[in-house]
Amino acid sequence: MAGYSGLMLSLDEAHVTTIAVDPAMQRRQVATRLLLDMARVARRRGATDLTLEVRVGNYGAQALYRRFGFAPEGIRPQYYPETNEDAIVMWAHDIDTEAYAARLAAIEASVTGATIVPEGRW
Repeated sequence: MAGYSGLMLSLDEAHVTTIAVDPAMQRRQVATRLLLDMARVARRRGATDLTLEVRVGNYGAQALYRRFGFAPEGIRPQYYPETNEDAIVMWAHDIDTEAYAARLAAIEASVTGATIVPEGRW
């Protein structure tokens, strides 16, 4: 397995609970593929907003999330207990719009190769 992700849906909000990529597979667009899939699932399930937390020091992940339209909206102090590192709370709003669908299509067009998603998981 190259990676896995988690998404929690609550009414019209979706929360990315985790994105993890095997270290041997990092920098191969696995996280991009996972986030594309989660954003599409959230849209199909009626979400209008998408949120997540990211380590303050994880600049690569922050750049990925900005590409998906996420913007910082807060800090969770000492969110990561193993390091006491703060988390940035990021939100992508209006993910139910055609403009956001176009953003996802543009991101997908930039990803090379195929994405394999297990049958029946959503």
